[in-house]
Amino acid sequence: MVQRINIDTHSRLRTASIRIIKANQAATGAYIASPNFRVYNYSWFRDGAFIAEAMSASEETESALNFHKWATRVIIDREEKVASLIRRKRQGEEIAPEEHLHCRYKADGQESDEYWTNLQLDGFGTWIWSLDKFLSRGNALPVATYRAVETLVGYLSTFWEIESYDWWEESFGHQHVANLGSIAAGLKACSTWEKLSAESRNVADACANAILDLIVEKGLINGRLAKWINGEGLDASLLSLIAPFELIKGNSSIAQSTIEAVSEELGTFGTYRHKEDGYFGGGRWPLLSCFLGLSLIKAGDTAKAAEILSWVETLTNDDLELPEQLESPLLFPEMRAEWIESWGKPAVPLLWSHAMYLSLSSALSSDLGKE
Repeated sequence: MVQRINIDTHSRLRTASIRIIKANQAATGAYIASPNFRVYNYSWFRDGAFIAEAMSASEETESALNFHKWATRVIIDREEKVASLIRRKRQGEEIAPEEHLHCRYKADGQESDEYWTNLQLDGFGTWIWSLDKFLSRGNALPVATYRAVETLVGYLSTFWEIESYDWWEESFGHQHVANLGSIAAGLKACSTWEKLSAESRNVADACANAILDLIVEKGLINGRLAKWINGEGLDASLLSLIAPFELIKGNSSIAQSTIEAVSEELGTFGTYRHKEDGYFGGGRWPLLSCFLGLSLIKAGDTAKAAEILSWVETLTNDDLELPEQLESPLLFPEMRAEWIESWGKPAVPLLWSHAMYLSLSSALSSDLGKE
């Protein structure tokens, strides 16, 4: 399968992706994950961080900054809660999962009243990582954002070892490697910020190194990354450690083995989350193919990454909207109707899908039209 990048098609979808993301950014700065899917009418730190980074890389600086300001307020408003959680942990108290910071919030920054699997620390690490990328382009952050990051350094360094839900808000009871990588990426990034206290920088650096040591020691199986520590599973979210987080060098044997496993077992042009995925029947996720494309660039296969970009451009509806997942082929088609009855049809558009398309586009920008 060889595809060439069509500059006109690419330009239209890039423009549409920016428009769709802007249209679904609340006045508060929050990115609403999907406007047409009730369960996703919230802003996640994970999705939002990747969206903000895509917008920053696309020179939509104001949009990215507005999200960062929103996220800053969410954390600042919970400083006392974080301090209490840290204090209780140090005193040896048992802390229930639902007592932790939530992973998703309403546009006004308040928690949702409905049940959700909220114990996911990866989003906070990903947000710090995205802040570092924002700074690397010469942009400035409010003083309050550094204060929020100081708070999160304390929180993440205290709780990074606990078992949590994975990126997909499933599989509770493990130390998920993609989650750990997200935390390490954020802590590693901010460990060099001069505007953080020396104590926070040192804590962030030590914690990031401890996480990476754990991953290399107990987070591999057959030379590739495993879904969780001391596990064997494969999950497409593992690609994030190769790109965009760059914790695992793209030319390393670990990266090569992980990329190969994901491509062969989960797919290249349409990538499943994992082989046990029954969510809406278990469809292929375009945004995960974009993560694969970003990893392939780091591994030196820009041509294949360009093919993935072109393939994603074939997936839009008449309004140039990208879905969360494709309708076929499904891993468990018999489960799709049950999910639709409970939650409605899957999310279209999904802002995270558009964001990862933009990120892959930006990474390939110097090569567009050369294939």
